[in-house]
Amino acid sequence: MALGFPTRSVTFDLPVVALTLAAVAHWIRGAPADALIFLAVTLLLLVTERPRPTEAELGEPFHVPGFAVVAAGLLVLAFGRDSVPVAVAISAIGLVALFAEWRDPSLPVDRPVPRRAWLWSAVALAWCAWELLSFVYEQAAGGLSLTHPTMSDLVDPLLTSRIVQALAITGWLAAGLAMLRAAATARRS
Repeated sequence: MALGFPTRSVTFDLPVVALTLAAVAHWIRGAPADALIFLAVTLLLLVTERPRPTEAELGEPFHVPGFAVVAAGLLVLAFGRDSVPVAVAISAIGLVALFAEWRDPSLPVDRPVPRRAWLWSAVALAWCAWELLSFVYEQAAGGLSLTHPTMSDLVDPLLTSRIVQALAITGWLAAGLAMLRAAATARRS
């Protein structure tokens, strides 16, 4: 099963199915770039279902440098969130983070999934379902729906200032790197 979780009697991998359905939904809505991103993530998830290295093979954990987060925030401040330099910087940070997690998986096969992981997974799935329903409702209503808006419709007015954009990107990337570092620490304990 994906992410190194123990194999169960389920005949399909739920994250792979969910990502594939999201890719199909993006393709149907006319966003082929988003669909290709979701398909690429699905393929990467399937590729990661390879035998995990032993503790002796892992060596020291690889850390994404923290200054990259500050640099991305400064790029947003200088160029705006929809600029090419920001897209390149965030993509580079994401690729390095992917490499770090791929090299040093967070959860070994022999360790059970923590109970809190199921709670956060339920919260994330509920949020995704809300977004999907909001998007479908908005499309059926012919555009922006004030009675059932998507999260991006709610957040976009807050992100009009470059300072707020820079703070949001910096916080988002810092939280992601903190989770990667916590996972690497937990892996070694």
